[in-house]
Amino acid sequence: MKEIVSEEHTECCLECGEPLFGRKGKRFCNKYCRCHWHNRNKERVRLTRIHTIDCLSRNYEILDKMLRLGKTGCDLKTLTEMGFCQEFVTHKGEKIGAHIEYRCFDAAFSLSSVKLFNLHRV
Repeated sequence: MKEIVSEEHTECCLECGEPLFGRKGKRFCNKYCRCHWHNRNKERVRLTRIHTIDCLSRNYEILDKMLRLGKTGCDLKTLTEMGFCQEFVTHKGEKIGAHIEYRCFDAAFSLSSVKLFNLHRV
């Protein structure tokens, strides 16, 4: 059996701030407030996911274009100007020699402090 709170309210709706009446532990005054609160709080997660997917897509488009042109390397300054974000990769692989191999989907490459090199398809 649910406990009913008296007419004296002690809590407010998390979304609109209206006083809450009814069962103990209630957090929202109606379905609209509940949905709106949850959607707003999940917006940051959605925006982060969208930003990550956009960066990965942009990186892949740049690498794919380089591969189609037959290029296997480029300096990082030029890549950055083209919109390449070296923090966004789909895989950080094994160390090959002195450098680590990174992948952006099926494009693999190595990075130094100033250059992307050894670009190839996996």
